[in-house]
Formats: sequence, structure tokens, C-alpha cells
Amino acid sequence: MGAGAIGSAIGGMIAKSGQGVEVTLIGRDPHIKAIRENGLCITGIWGEHIVTNLNAVTSPPHEAYDIVFLTVKSYDTKTAARAALPMLGPDTVIVSMQNGLGNVETLAEIVGGARTVGGMAIFGAVVPKPGAVRVTVIASETLIGETRGGTTPTPRAKHIAGMLESAGIPTKPSDNIMREIWHKALYNIALNPLSAIFEVTYGEIADNPHTRWLAGEMISEAFRVAKAAGMDPGMNAPDAYMQVLWSQLLPPTRDHRSSMLQDIVRGKVTEIDYINGKVAELGAEYGIKTPYNNAVVRMVKAKEVFRST
Repeated sequence: MGAGAIGSAIGGMIAKSGQGVEVTLIGRDPHIKAIRENGLCITGIWGEHIVTNLNAVTSPPHEAYDIVFLTVKSYDTKTAARAALPMLGPDTVIVSMQNGLGNVETLAEIVGGARTVGGMAIFGAVVPKPGAVRVTVIASETLIGETRGGTTPTPRAKHIAGMLESAGIPTKPSDNIMREIWHKALYNIALNPLSAIFEVTYGEIADNPHTRWLAGEMISEAFRVAKAAGMDPGMNAPDAYMQVLWSQLLPPTRDHRSSMLQDIVRGKVTEIDYINGKVAELGAEYGIKTPYNNAVVRMVKAKEVFRST
């Protein structure tokens, strides 16, 4: 549901994997029209494939599905979740595979917490032309888990993770997906807006002492906010996270330019409100100052306006 770059990559890889799974992509023309007529062309780090055994539609079908992967932009979560209701049977699971914070909670409010599963994916993909998707980078495995947590991954989390792994998407089940979603949010908080503002790659951010420092300040604010909100950011201290970011997470994605930058170049609204903007929102709620995150939110929003005029 939301078959742009990420959704098309996930659906296409599952469909081509020979698991006997019927896959429907729900997205927008002209991308969907091209897939319907010629199949989906997948290129990049997961190989080259032409996937023809896909249903490609622009509206949610009125029939029950076993699993719905929600891959829309964060600002469309509420609308997409409501639109997906006709696809829900008694045992349907909806997996939020999105950027940002707050999506799982919004989804659960609309479809119910019992059928909501969280996903954390840090791989990059682009749509170079209608009907095609190129998988560009991957920072770590995709993780799937129950939003309510637990000591071990549940059978359905293991099943979904296994299906993705068998499709060629490196995936593991998680026993604390909300922590992992925060962990991904930190990655995006540090890198996405700076890539968008300065129109540079993640590697260039790491190599420049000024942007490197600024990323650290935004992460420090995010840690203070997470602690006040009783959330687990996945690390004990911001410095520990920054060390992992620079030494482990960033190197495989050095040449990547953020999806936020791609949105700005295309004249689209970004997800800044659900990434750094969520840090600022929670900071205001808990009385924590977040000047660096506030500033980059304003700069990204200003750039949206400048690029659209």
C-alpha cells in the first residue's frame, strides 16, 4: 500500500521469489500503469529482475489480504490506513514500513493494535522511470516485530521476516521493534535534513566537521527527548550512537542522497515533520529545548517553498 520506490521493491522481490504469494501493488499512475503493461523492472544491489506476476492497481481492492505492507509517506499514514480498511479480514496483519516516528501509533488507532506490526527498513531505492525501481543502498537488515514488545519474537513476526528474507531482502524478527524504529529515526534525524539542505551525500556530511558536529547536536536533543518520553532510543548515550553511525551505519550508504532531498528536487512535501519535527514536537510537550532540530525543520520547510516557486 503506497507502491513507490520502497513499496515496489518489497512487493516485487516477494513476487519474484517463488514463494507462491500473490502480491498486489497499490500506487499511482504512471508507475502503476507501466507495471501493469510491462511488469516491474528491479535493478541495483539485489540483482536485475523483470517481475510480471504482480497485480498493479491504483485503488485498494475490496477483498481480504493476509498481510498489508504500508509504505506511504508519514503524512499519508492516516489517509492510507483508512483506505486500506476494505482489505482487512479477521486475521489481516498490517506492517508499517515507513520513515519517522508516530506511524505505528497512528496505524493502530485506525486498524487496531492487535493487527498492527512494526517494521524497520534502512535500505534506499529510487524510481528512475515509471515501471522501474533501483535498490541503491542498505545500512542494515530489515526488522519486523510486535508493537507491544515481548521477550522473544512472535510466530507471525518470524513468519513475515522469513518471507522477506526468502525474497532476498535481508530481514530478522525483533523482540523490541519500537526501539528499532527509534534507532532508525536517529539515523534519519542526523542525515536526512542535512543531505536535503546542502544537497550532499551522507559521506559528505560525515567528512565535513561542521555538518558532523550539527548531526551530533540534533542527536543529543533527540536522546534527551526520548528519555523524557520514556522511549528507548536503542543506545545508552548520544556519543555511543554517533560512534556507531559514523563507523558502521554510514559507510555502506556514503554515496546516498536522502529521500528528503529527492522529494525536494521533485517539488514534493517532505517527511520532516515526522523526523526532526517529531523531536521538536515531543521536546515542546516535555519542556525540553530542541533548537537545532527546530532550525533544520525551518530550513527544510523553507527549501520546500523555494524549490516549488
